[in-house]
Amino acid sequence: MSEVLDPETAKRVRNLTLQARRTVDGLLSGMHRSPHRGASVVFVEHREYRPGDDTRLLDWRAFARTDRDVVKRFEQETHLRATLVLDASGSMAYRGLDGVSKEQHAAALLAALAYVLIGQGDAAGVARIDDTLEEAVPPRTRPAHLETVLRALAMPAERGHPTDLSAALSAVAERAGRRGVVAIASDLLDLSDGALGPIAHLVTRGHDVIVLHVLHPDEIAFPFEGPARFVGLEREPSVDVDAEAVRKSYCAEVERFIEASRQQCNAAGARYALARTDDPPEHVLAALLSRGRRRGWA
Repeated sequence: MSEVLDPETAKRVRNLTLQARRTVDGLLSGMHRSPHRGASVVFVEHREYRPGDDTRLLDWRAFARTDRDVVKRFEQETHLRATLVLDASGSMAYRGLDGVSKEQHAAALLAALAYVLIGQGDAAGVARIDDTLEEAVPPRTRPAHLETVLRALAMPAERGHPTDLSAALSAVAERAGRRGVVAIASDLLDLSDGALGPIAHLVTRGHDVIVLHVLHPDEIAFPFEGPARFVGLEREPSVDVDAEAVRKSYCAEVERFIEASRQQCNAAGARYALARTDDPPEHVLAALLSRGRRRGWA
């Protein structure tokens, strides 16, 4: 098992399942609804018999009740294809005194999700982004592919690359192919207009989009004291401030940022979860997936 997914986390997520809340396209038989009708155990509806229909699908019990020839329609089930999007831009390198960077936590979240997906027979791939799509590993279903996914997630990023979510996620949308799941782990620190616009585009194209908003507790609570110098991780100039003097206004601004991100993702039709780096990956995923089932997303 790669260092990006420790054995204890793998053990704790083993019983989780991810089911697409939208129909998915696929060629194999699996646990997710497909938009294509076919032979399956999932009954959908009756419809009037038409000449040429398979007579084996005639519902004789319904005929006995209604004296009408009707056939059963079933929903074909399929495997889903998941693209796991890791933000490897400069801002994701931030780490506090605990030594865990946002990028490491994001990779652990996606690694745990990949373990769940491939374990249930689905296909998982990786897309690493910063201001563009840096690298893509195509989704595959075979168990041995999990190690390829974990290696791609664990690969150290080149530091200092800026964030351009609009360009990078647009490139992901072009590569994601047929409808499936797109899970994005990012700090979303791109304040340009339309940065999250491609999320709506992905949803419109039929993808079930999951956004894991990865932030360090330091970014939320701003625990620093006294005069401090903050150095930009994406080539921005450094800023000298009195940390205690700006804490209240800073925290209020971060709260607005988190809520705006949540609202934009939800309005686009994506699932959103705040994923602090001090929250264990299994807790974040368990809460997100169980919440999805309660709302009828599974």
